Amino acid sequence: MSSESPATRESVAPISWREVIGLVAVLVLLAGVAFRPAIRGNDGVGHFVYLSSILRDADLDFTNDYRAFDAARQYSHRFADLPVSPLTGLPSNRYGIGSALLWAPFVMPTYWVIGFIEAEPPEPAGRALEWAVGLATVFWGSLGLILLYLRLRREWGRLASAGALAGLVLATPLGFYLYAHGSMAHGVSFFAATGAMLSAEKAWRRPTAGAMAWAGAWLALLMLIRIQDVTWAALIGAWLVWTALRKLDPEPCFAALGALAGVFALLFVPQVAVWELLYGSWLSGPTPYLDGSAGQLTPWPRHLLEALVSERGGVLAWHPIIPVGLVGLLVLILKRTRLAVMAVLGVIGFGLTAWLVGCWSIWWAGASFGNRLFISCLPFLAPGIAWWMGRDRSPAGRRAALAVLACLIVWNMGLLVQYATEMVPREEAVPWSQVIRQNVIDVPRYLLGKLGLV
Repeated sequence: MSSESPATRESVAPISWREVIGLVAVLVLLAGVAFRPAIRGNDGVGHFVYLSSILRDADLDFTNDYRAFDAARQYSHRFADLPVSPLTGLPSNRYGIGSALLWAPFVMPTYWVIGFIEAEPPEPAGRALEWAVGLATVFWGSLGLILLYLRLRREWGRLASAGALAGLVLATPLGFYLYAHGSMAHGVSFFAATGAMLSAEKAWRRPTAGAMAWAGAWLALLMLIRIQDVTWAALIGAWLVWTALRKLDPEPCFAALGALAGVFALLFVPQVAVWELLYGSWLSGPTPYLDGSAGQLTPWPRHLLEALVSERGGVLAWHPIIPVGLVGLLVLILKRTRLAVMAVLGVIGFGLTAWLVGCWSIWWAGASFGNRLFISCLPFLAPGIAWWMGRDRSPAGRRAALAVLACLIVWNMGLLVQYATEMVPREEAVPWSQVIRQNVIDVPRYLLGKLGLV
């Protein structure tokens, strides 16, 4: 792909500190309004139990932690019933340790301070620790949004860049899992995916050993948080290997590839060490996914169309800003812009993620709002959304872009109200006729009733 020359690019005003401070203020305000800290659900407990067990018992035997969570939360699923490894006698955990590592700087001081003040350690899901987890997710997710905004602003103006961020937060599941369900991995995985994208672009443009090392670090973090993001790690890793082989002489190529692989392997050691402790093998992999106890994986994506367009949280249909972003990426490719190569990466990566989700028997991600399994794709879709927002700089064009964005946000917020109030069942398919009717009629009526206006 060739790049646009500087002369053909849109003139973009430089980023000011006032602009960055304004963005931070908006994100803080949004967090203050939407923040709902809690450690709940299979995912929330699975990600947090690493910290709980280390803080309370200094080990990774989750037996008593699972019992405590079962006693505190009345779920139909009992954590104490998870499979126990025949080699180690330890209960399993299908989640990676990356979220716990990023939460640790917030959770551990909170735990120690409470223990010092009260002379008694808090419960595993104590309210203060729930706040620490939620704040950590908001911090890392917001940092990802800021980094993404700064990258978009190098190509587009304030409106297009801010509109793209607003679309990601308010017109997809990201906002819900960033602010209201922060004990899941998706807020921090968004941060890691953003870092992986930005570091990969830098390494592609200038494949030095240092740039490749940073890319390897971000790819390792991405997989430490969600092992399913192996799709992105494999794609970006292969692309950077090809880049080094194509652009570099043998000696610097060897150094660059060694830095990429070496840093990735070094930072992924904590995860394989956990697999050794839990399952008795450094290379066991995420055993609950591989042995079928966390759903069945098949080589062929038999659920692909359902994951994309079904009433049961089909990602393209429930969140139409995502196909908007994909179309924008295709335009960036066809116009051979500076971001064409990154757009190709985004389109292929989304396709690989869809393939993997379609291979999983639990493709709808349980009692999920929308399809949260695609949240790691969002940073890669942001340039496509920004292109739509900035394609027509006339006053009428900008008003039209804002109107479309507002409609997409209202649609998503209506779905969120339906999800939160259980107008739609969280585990079952719902006819589109019912979803649309409720978004148009029942949700406004419900909100007006809450305001005492009907």
